[in-house]
Amino acid sequence: MKTRKTGNNLGCKQPIFKSRLQATLFITTIAAFALYCAMLVISQNVKAEDSRVKPMWATAPTMKEMINSNRSALFHRATDPWKGAEKPQVTMVYFTDFNCPYCKKLEPELDKLMAEYPQLKIIVKMVPLQGQSSVEAVDFAQRVWLNEPAKFLKLKDTLMAAPRRLDRQTLAKAAAMTKTSQWLTQAEKSISPAISDNLELMRGLRIGGTPSMVIGEQIIVGLVPFERLKQQVELTLEARDEHG
Repeated sequence: MKTRKTGNNLGCKQPIFKSRLQATLFITTIAAFALYCAMLVISQNVKAEDSRVKPMWATAPTMKEMINSNRSALFHRATDPWKGAEKPQVTMVYFTDFNCPYCKKLEPELDKLMAEYPQLKIIVKMVPLQGQSSVEAVDFAQRVWLNEPAKFLKLKDTLMAAPRRLDRQTLAKAAAMTKTSQWLTQAEKSISPAISDNLELMRGLRIGGTPSMVIGEQIIVGLVPFERLKQQVELTLEARDEHG
C-alpha cells in the first residue's frame, strides 16, 4: 500500500533562528535571566541570615577595644621597665627587641620625644623575636631591672648602640661597661613569665613585630617619623584635657 505524499516534509526541520547572531542573543538573554534569579535567591537568603550571622570584619575588635581589654597588662605590670615622668600625663608602651635594627634607629627619636614632652612616660616591653641572642639579652636586661633598676637605662642604651646583632661577647662587654656582670648568667624565676606575658600581650593586640608603640587609643607599628609620634602624643594630651 502506497503512502500518500504531502507537501510538508516532516523530516526537514526549519531553523528557529535566522542567523547565529539571533541565537547568541537568545542564549545570552536566558543566561542573564538565570543569573538574575540566582542572585535574587542568594540575596533573600542573606537577608534571612543577617540577624544570626555577621561577617568577620564586623566582629573583629577595634584598636580601642583591644587596648581597653589589655589595659592592665599594658600599663600596670610591676615587672616592666620604664623611663620618663613619674606622674605622667601621657604614657607610651614600647615593644622592642635588642636585635631589631629599626628599634635601634627609633631610640634617638624616643629620647627626643621625652625631651620635648617631660610629662611623657615610656613603658618598655622587651620581647626576644630575633634569635637566641635576643633571648639572652632580654633575660639579662630584665634581671638588671628587677635587681638594680637604676642601672637598667644605661645597659639598655649600651645594648641598643651595638651596630650589629648581639652575641655573648657583646653582652659581656656591655655588662662590664655598666657594672652589671653579676646578672649576666644568674637565674631569676620571674624572668620567663614576664617575657612570656609580653609576647602574649603582643598577640592579644595583633602586633607582629618591633618596634611597636601604644599611645592613647592608637597602636603604631614600625619605624615611623618623629612627627607621627609627636602628633599622637599631642592628640592624647588633648583628649585627656577634654575629659578632665
